[in-house]
Amino acid sequence: MKKVAILCLMCVLSLSAAAQKVAQKYIPDKSKPVLLVFTADWCAPCQAMKQNVFSVDSVASALSGYNILMVDIDTPTGAAYQERFCRKEVQIPYFVVVDRGGAIRNRHLGAMQAGEFMSFLRDSGTLGSGNAGGAVKYVNVPDREDFEKGWEFEAGAGGAMVTTSEDKLFKPGVVISTGARYRKSHLVAFRMGLDGLYTLKSIDYIPRISIAVPADMELYLLDPAYISLGAFMAVNSAKSVKVAPDVGVRVGAGCKIWNLDVSFHYNVGVLNLNKGDIVNRVSASALTLTVGYCF
Repeated sequence: MKKVAILCLMCVLSLSAAAQKVAQKYIPDKSKPVLLVFTADWCAPCQAMKQNVFSVDSVASALSGYNILMVDIDTPTGAAYQERFCRKEVQIPYFVVVDRGGAIRNRHLGAMQAGEFMSFLRDSGTLGSGNAGGAVKYVNVPDREDFEKGWEFEAGAGGAMVTTSEDKLFKPGVVISTGARYRKSHLVAFRMGLDGLYTLKSIDYIPRISIAVPADMELYLLDPAYISLGAFMAVNSAKSVKVAPDVGVRVGAGCKIWNLDVSFHYNVGVLNLNKGDIVNRVSASALTLTVGYCF
């Protein structure tokens, strides 16, 4: 069981490490691709490009078809974005084109002339017609990437493995989950939900149907990855018992990628499902892996 939990945790954290994303709140027009411009106040080539290249009519027209994000590498946010997008390069200016789906389409290190810059955009496959005479609008990414404080709601589904202390056998199942999350700070969020779990081939005291109400505290130690600690109340139905209440504890980990929340949880029930038999105690456990959509 421990090996399965560790493997799931590694998978979730690897998703976090691979996640190269731009915060949606920085993108004014979701229908346009993104041009990340890594710069700094002291970078003379960066300022020269902005004044002498971006002001050229053909370039300005092309740039009107992009969300242009200016990222200062001397800020905490800039350092974080460098780790996401810049490979091992630390020199600037550095340019990255990200398409509407979030995929990196092209990169370039160093200053360019107008013709070179147009070729760079063209090679990315994202160059549209633009708007002739349109003003180039820049978004300055804040020094610190703020979190979205407040409520968000989530619905998802996934797979499960269910067992009991009596059988030591794992049976596959499916889980459907809904929940509400309140993000209080950069580090902490609270989530409460409703999970429905159906075990495909339950036996003995392995619950066929479980309805659980989990409550978790999430710690974003490696934002957007998090770990969670919580508890749950549940009602189980199995072959050996029609209805049996349960409570327990749960641990988990997850990673939020765009609007997706990929997470796994290990729920350990503590109540006896064996009709009050204090000699042959049976408690249920479940390992779930879910993919939720946040809105």
